Amino acid sequence: MRFSIPDNFPVVYQDDHPALAPLRARGEVALHSTRHQSETELIERMRGATAAINVRAYSKFTDAVFAALPELKFVTVMGTGTDNIDLVAAARRGVVVSNTPTAPTVSVAEHTLLMTLAIAKNLIPMHNALRQGQWRHIPGIELRGKTFGFVGLGIIAQELAPAIRALGMRMVGWSLTHDTRRADRLGVELVALDDLLRRSDIISLHLRASDRTRHIIGARELGLMKSTAYLVNAGRGALVDEGALYETLTAGRIAGAAIDVFQTEPLPANSPLLTLDNVVVTPHVAWVTDRGIERMAIHPVENITAFLEGRPKFVVTPAPPADRR
Repeated sequence: MRFSIPDNFPVVYQDDHPALAPLRARGEVALHSTRHQSETELIERMRGATAAINVRAYSKFTDAVFAALPELKFVTVMGTGTDNIDLVAAARRGVVVSNTPTAPTVSVAEHTLLMTLAIAKNLIPMHNALRQGQWRHIPGIELRGKTFGFVGLGIIAQELAPAIRALGMRMVGWSLTHDTRRADRLGVELVALDDLLRRSDIISLHLRASDRTRHIIGARELGLMKSTAYLVNAGRGALVDEGALYETLTAGRIAGAAIDVFQTEPLPANSPLLTLDNVVVTPHVAWVTDRGIERMAIHPVENITAFLEGRPKFVVTPAPPADRR
């Protein structure tokens, strides 16, 4: 049996990574630790594989990719986002797709809290100034009594909510599912999205990227925010219209933003967002911790094992017909 990891760049799996042992016991693991340059190269890297691990979102699993790989039966994503995969095409071609939603949860929640504190307290500009020999006081905001807005109430938001409550912040939320029981359990007041944008001092995005959520925060939505409010995005880059965000920040219509995910990754060195003092940026690194890396490496392999044993889990597409397996 052959398995493929076509996009192990930047490197997560070393050649002798112990997490891959269960796959090596079943057959060959084709590990590619450079970035592929074309769809054709992506296809060739998975040629003959029964299952593949998708590490990076720059790999686009299109209908053409699935059509060229009739032997491919299973793809597991490292992480939660599947917007780089044509799930409809996968289902039509008999390919099961799973993700690993519980692997990054704690690490991403902690990083979201970190970014919230960093931007609210002006940590980065004071740090930079001090390194340059400048003793500067840049006032931040005290978070107790302020309002934290959750755009999305998935598992990362659920992990983060107790920490936000511990800071003494009020919590409001909006989600696609409008799950009142979940909101009640978390102590989050469910409100309309526009209401959340108007009321919140911190707005944090916790949605998957999809046709329904692309640019859910655009010029109109940014215009509803308080001039003193901050936007935090450790979800997906596609959730925010970056051009509109840049214009809003430069005009001073909101106080700042903290961003871990971008529409184009790696973020180009000439991105205008990098010129702003009221922006904290990190390189899609929220999940990159000791335990986060460990779980993110192990969980995709566990997904493959579960699929091969006839008990697929975390499936985001319908299972293929039995005669296609």
